[in-house]
Amino acid sequence: MCATGLQGGTAYLVDGVRHGRRRRGTTRFTRLLICETCYERGSPDPHTGRTRPASTRRTKTAEWWGLAGRGPALPPQPCLAGCGLTVVRGAEVLMRGVTCSAACRTSLTRSRNGGCGSGRPCGACGTPVTTGRADSAYCDAACRQKAYRRRTADRAPNPAPNPNPTPALNPGPGPELLTALIPFVDGTTLGISQTLYKTLYRVHTAHLRGHDPAEYIARLTSLNPDRIKIPDTDDGRRLRASLRALRPAQNPHPQP
Repeated sequence: MCATGLQGGTAYLVDGVRHGRRRRGTTRFTRLLICETCYERGSPDPHTGRTRPASTRRTKTAEWWGLAGRGPALPPQPCLAGCGLTVVRGAEVLMRGVTCSAACRTSLTRSRNGGCGSGRPCGACGTPVTTGRADSAYCDAACRQKAYRRRTADRAPNPAPNPNPTPALNPGPGPELLTALIPFVDGTTLGISQTLYKTLYRVHTAHLRGHDPAEYIARLTSLNPDRIKIPDTDDGRRLRASLRALRPAQNPHPQP
């Protein structure tokens, strides 16, 4: 509130809000530590009991309302985490001990649970873990992240070559079809139907990845090359001829 240092003195733990900086008008509920002078300026008048104006408890970045915790104010007590700060707060049974901040509350919990670490070698750097919980496996967050990245790199699969690769297309019209579909797949030539484009693209992708395109070849076989939409250009005539050659190659006994 007034930019006065609190170390070595008495601080008042109060409920309040912090005004947002990114979005205008936004607030965030929090608990603030203020000095005795700021608290006496904004607390109710001890003689008359009247409430002070809100301007005495407000700045551009924060505003406080009253002591944290319901009930009368407790006498000044040192922070249980041992940070050297004397704290005044309300006498509320649900509040666990007297601490000045969330960091001190976490430190107090760790000290009560041991706080000496596991003593085992760190999983990332090998140094004995001497801080944190009794089951801590790493020194700090940096070592934990380093170990996670190492595990992720070890789990990355290495693609093995296929010992029995399946030929992309049957011999005969296959190479001609693979060459004729390239202008339509890469976008150089337009004008074919959407169904034909999707099937040609899947045949081309399966051939590049070394997969069996028999399913997509069967779809091309079911299309009538004389009725499907193909532009009347050199590339289009070449594609139509390759589709015509594909039908007797895949259907040696067509129905009359």
